[in-house]
Amino acid sequence: MSYHKAREQGVAVIMVMLVLAIVAVTTAALVKRHQFNQAMATQVIHLGQAKAHIQGAELWAYQLLKQDKQDNNVDHMAEAWAQITPPLPVAQGFLHGQIEDLQGKFNLNSLVAENNIHQPSMALFERLLKQHNLDPQLAWHLVDWIDPNVETHQQGTLEDAYYLALPVPYRSANQALLDVSELGLVRGFNAATVAILKPYVAALPYGSEININSANEGLLMAMSSAINRSKAQQLITRRKLNYWSNSRDFVDAAVGPKSSSNQNQWTSLMQISTVSSHFFSLNVNALFGEINTRLESTLQRSDNGTVTTLTRIYTP
Repeated sequence: MSYHKAREQGVAVIMVMLVLAIVAVTTAALVKRHQFNQAMATQVIHLGQAKAHIQGAELWAYQLLKQDKQDNNVDHMAEAWAQITPPLPVAQGFLHGQIEDLQGKFNLNSLVAENNIHQPSMALFERLLKQHNLDPQLAWHLVDWIDPNVETHQQGTLEDAYYLALPVPYRSANQALLDVSELGLVRGFNAATVAILKPYVAALPYGSEININSANEGLLMAMSSAINRSKAQQLITRRKLNYWSNSRDFVDAAVGPKSSSNQNQWTSLMQISTVSSHFFSLNVNALFGEINTRLESTLQRSDNGTVTTLTRIYTP
């Protein structure tokens, strides 16, 4: 075999090896892309399944709350809507949901009613702040943020004088809070303060009373200066045995029957108490494959039982 012929054969072998290497690399890339596309398609399918089941859970909550309104006008923690259900197995996944009574919390927007400070609500919020060693002055900053005027209540200065002087300036909202997280924008509040208050407060579209059948211990204590921790625990123990069917019985048990000595406390507590709720929170988790989707909805129930969604947040 001549030198040139051997060289040609060597080059041919190298070319074949290069072609085989290119084919192998291309095949591996195609397989990897196929696997990626398949994984993406699977995730899209699972995400669609999760959202479909979540929407079904929301409709289920509608029916549950509507039926509850038809059954009675009193809302309490022993009712079907308030029960915590275990994860429910569905095709290729699990679904878990819970309804919470938002009127078991203090509605921050109740601080201002018809452009005026609502005194019973103001006193409640100041007591709640003091319970957690927070400055009661925060209540006034929040009122200035919510009310429609542009002047502070205590100093008589312009509200925006503070906010426009910040490193990142903005103006006071001068309207009701849309979400509890908005507290972080209000003078004196920060993330830590919002985290402390979150178990006790809500931001509902208009002023609303507190459902005494679902309020927690800390909030009951804040509702009246006559309710200390021991009294709050007694009230909760009593409602577990037999829920409050009307506000008057609760107020009598909390501060005593109405008399000349407790008239102001009795009247103030009556003004912020209720046993019927219009606002609820629905939290649903859906797990399909590796997709975990969460829905947080704010639901409003009218007097005739009709339920509508005010806000809806999906994550992711």
